Amino acid sequence: MAEKKFVELVIESPFILFKGFLMGFMEGTGEKPVYFFSKKTGIKTETLVESLKVWFGFETLVHLCIEKDFAEKLKKALENTFDKLGMKVKSEKPIKSASFDFKVTFYHKSDAKKFEDLVHNLPEGVVLDEFKKEVDVDKEAKKEKGIYAVEHAYVYKAVGEIVGDFQGVIDVFLKMKDMPHVELEEVYLNFE
Repeated sequence: MAEKKFVELVIESPFILFKGFLMGFMEGTGEKPVYFFSKKTGIKTETLVESLKVWFGFETLVHLCIEKDFAEKLKKALENTFDKLGMKVKSEKPIKSASFDFKVTFYHKSDAKKFEDLVHNLPEGVVLDEFKKEVDVDKEAKKEKGIYAVEHAYVYKAVGEIVGDFQGVIDVFLKMKDMPHVELEEVYLNFE
């Protein structure tokens, strides 16, 4: 299976208007591209200057990561409807790869095992980098306790970075986001 190519589009538009346009356009074309709205997913987007412009209301920007082939059609549709809707593509950058840092603490072996299964069975093109873990087992403790216990029979801590293919990294990020006791940094995009 060929690796999908993705681009980051920055669209000048209110979010709700663009999202409705995208949903309607996808329905009209019958295509279902893979896409991620950066802010909703946890992808780092703006520079400080961009953040201030949006915060002060000078600009309304939507950051969208989407399959490159579909992005071409979407850009054309935005151009064709600019006079009526006023939305336009401000920038387009091909995504080379992505990465994010994580830190975890688990107090139950079952949670740690789920995490280990995930990070040691990563999608093709995605690697675990700078991984360090520490496991502390208190043999004197009677059994595993809840997270608010003063002492724990089992403590698993780990830090590391997930790096590689954009879609694979995002898939891992979203799985980790659903796990308890996982702290995630924003996803950083590397552009071509």
